[in-house]
Amino acid sequence: MNPLFLFAPWLLLTLSTLVSAAPAEDSLPPKSTPVTMVKAIQTTMISTTMVRGEIESPSTPHIAAKVSAEAVSIKVDEGMHVESGQLLAKLDDETFRISEEIASAEIQRLQILIDNQQRILKRNKELFEKKLASQSVLDDALTALKQSQAELISASAKLKEARYQLSHTRVTSPVEGVIQQRTVSKGDYVKPGTLLFQIVSTDSLRARLYFPEPLAASIHLGMKVELTQGRKTVSGEVNRIRPMLEDSNRALHALVDFKNEGNWKPGSSIVARVILDEHKQAVAVPEKTLVRRPVGVVIYRIKDDTVTEQVVTTGLKQGDLIEVTSGLSAGDSIVLDGAAWLTDGARVEIQETGQ
Repeated sequence: MNPLFLFAPWLLLTLSTLVSAAPAEDSLPPKSTPVTMVKAIQTTMISTTMVRGEIESPSTPHIAAKVSAEAVSIKVDEGMHVESGQLLAKLDDETFRISEEIASAEIQRLQILIDNQQRILKRNKELFEKKLASQSVLDDALTALKQSQAELISASAKLKEARYQLSHTRVTSPVEGVIQQRTVSKGDYVKPGTLLFQIVSTDSLRARLYFPEPLAASIHLGMKVELTQGRKTVSGEVNRIRPMLEDSNRALHALVDFKNEGNWKPGSSIVARVILDEHKQAVAVPEKTLVRRPVGVVIYRIKDDTVTEQVVTTGLKQGDLIEVTSGLSAGDSIVLDGAAWLTDGARVEIQETGQ
């Protein structure tokens, strides 16, 4: 007889005892999922966009000659700072001084003539009343007086014209700024309309920003803007908006005025950070706490060692944070890492707390 048959009953009894002694699988406590935790915070959330633009001077007058004359003196050159009313150039004024003297002399002659004609008219009126002068004599004296008075008005206008032309032989700056271009030299003969100087005002500047067509409807007056060029930054707001998009690139032009306190150069390119929307006292969480489920976007709120699945709605996104507009309150503890592996009511084991 095989010896194994003698031990078979004993082996079966032993195995039966071991199986009966093992705990049932259903009686084991559920396993915990290791997760990290973070708390919802209350903060200000902003939605921004980055656009490009360029710096402009709001005042860039082109100074042109207003009279025909020779340039006899040039007082400034390119790159020089000038004040409002400062002398830039002098033109030959001899011709205009002569015209002024002629007009002044003509006015003096006519004033003397009018005084005499008024005395003649007065005398003829007295004679006419005494019937010692005819009506025609009286009419002639009155006509001569009126003609001289009209000539005096014409001479006065000529004097004003001469003085006006004389004043424009001194070319002055209409604004404070820097000479961008000088196109006249001593000895040049200039005519009305001849370009002499271009001046650029640099104390106050403006940024012209170019917004793409999809953002055009979101741009409005008063929007906060942060202009950046290299390490220089200045804050401002949208002051003016063009009503139409550009035909060439379908861009909307918006203008931002600012004080030039950082030696900004007109004509240079800039980058602008524009605040499209701002929500104060918003509830925000790290974006990776959100999980998409068939019911929608959810988070897992932690209470003791279990989680509750909560459907939420979201708003603005800022960096790694996203706004939660409903379904969550500031200070609530939620799952950060490991949320994708959870279901409603799952047990969790908190490994660490996220910041």
